[in-house]
Amino acid sequence: MQSCKNCDVNPWEYFDDMLRRIMSHPVSRLRELLPDQWKPLPKDERGLLLPAKA
Repeated sequence: MQSCKNCDVNPWEYFDDMLRRIMSHPVSRLRELLPDQWKPLPKDERGLLLPAKA
């Protein structure tokens, strides 16, 4: 929580996104999921994750 606050990241949005992604995220790139590196995945107007582009 404090790391999110220090990085001006909404903790609820961060944990929700991170927990959905962590199982399929490459181990070699886990650093990207830390609050200081995290970028939320794009969502539609309903808040649902957009499908990955092929």
